[in-house]
Amino acid sequence: MKITLYGKKGHAYTVAFKNFLRMAEVPFDYRDISEDLEAKSHTLEIYDGLLKVPTLIVDDEIHKTPSTDSFNKIMQNLKLRG
Repeated sequence: MKITLYGKKGHAYTVAFKNFLRMAEVPFDYRDISEDLEAKSHTLEIYDGLLKVPTLIVDDEIHKTPSTDSFNKIMQNLKLRG
């Protein structure tokens, strides 16, 4: 399983999701769209020209701007606990 989180420093959901993944001791790739031009470009593609965060990518499945509830459901389905 490969998890990538696109976010932005100081963004509440980004911080919360990063903290959960760290506490669950799950390896993940974090990419800050304000510093990573490739991540920014990919985000613009995903959201048809808009910059939105967070974006959670699990393997090849893209979860656009998940809420806390939907993030928690995704983690439950992956059997991950923070």
